[in-house]
Formats: sequence, C-alpha cells, structure tokens
Amino acid sequence: MKTDETIYLISRIREKANVFILKELEQIGFMDIAPSHGDILATLFHHGECTMTDIANSIHRDRSTVTSLVNKLIKLGYILSKKDVNDSRSTIIFLTDKGKELEPGFKKISQNLYDIEYKGISDNEKEVFEKILEKIYNNF
Repeated sequence: MKTDETIYLISRIREKANVFILKELEQIGFMDIAPSHGDILATLFHHGECTMTDIANSIHRDRSTVTSLVNKLIKLGYILSKKDVNDSRSTIIFLTDKGKELEPGFKKISQNLYDIEYKGISDNEKEVFEKILEKIYNNF
C-alpha cells in the first residue's frame, strides 16, 4: 500500500497557522480569543447576526461545538444572544461593540496569513491546490 505525508503536512500547517494567528492576536491585544472563535466572528462580521443553526451550517461544525464557542464569546463580551421574535426556539447571535472592534484586526491577520500561505505560489498553482484540497475534503 502506497502512503504519503499529505495529511501529516496539512495537520502541521494547521498547527503553524494557529500559532501564527495567536501571536498576531496577542500583538493587537486580544489574548482571550482562540483560532476556533475566528469562524464564528467572521460569519458575524459578514452577516451581522445569525441563528445558532446558521452559524453551525456556515462553519461546518455541530451545534454543540458552536454553542460552547458562542458561550465563551458571550462570556468575553464579544457577542450577545437574543430569542428570535419569529421563532422562540431559535436564538439570534450578534456582535457587541467590543466584538465589532475586532474586525479590522481580523482582516489584517487574515491578509497576513494569506500572504504567508501563498508566498512564491502562482495564481494557477493556488487554483489547482484549492481544487485538489476540495476533492480530498469531499472524499471524506
């Protein structure tokens, strides 16, 4: 059976990216946020407010994981929740002013991460790479 180190490399890249993100967050004064919070915050930056289900679907995580991450962000004062007036079973999540203040820093960190990720890689190589990763993801 032929094997390679692609999954190992993907895992190591993720670890290095998370270390980079944590250092960048620390430099801008946000030591209480983890990379795992980033997808939720980015979703709220983009949509303004979302239901828990919408967030879970958007970031491809189960609801229990999203609930845990959201509760932590609420505790830290970055987001709040309210009952959906149209559906009392649903909870709407939205950014506080403190949460909105994160957006410029997040955009800068995202750009820095992207610049490092694709340093020395052509647009064509990026496109092929992303298509291959998507195929691998869909295989699982």
